[in-house]
Amino acid sequence: MAINQYIKAYKRYRTPVLAVLATVMLVCSAVWSFNVPWRDIAEYFLLCVLGVAFIALLAAALVFTINKIRG
Repeated sequence: MAINQYIKAYKRYRTPVLAVLATVMLVCSAVWSFNVPWRDIAEYFLLCVLGVAFIALLAAALVFTINKIRG
C-alpha cells in the first residue's frame, strides 16, 4: 500500500476517531473529577442509545409511509 493511500485513510477517519476520543475523555473526566459513578454513566448511555434507536425507527417508518403514499 502506497503512502498516499495511508494518508487518504487517515484523513477519512481522523474526525470520527477524534470525536470518539473526545467523548471518552469527557465521560472519564466526569467520573474522575466529579465522582460520578460508572453505573450512572452506563444508565445514561443506555438511555441515549435507546432514544437514538427510537428516533431512527420513527424516521424509517416515516420514509416507508411517504414512499407508500407516493406510489
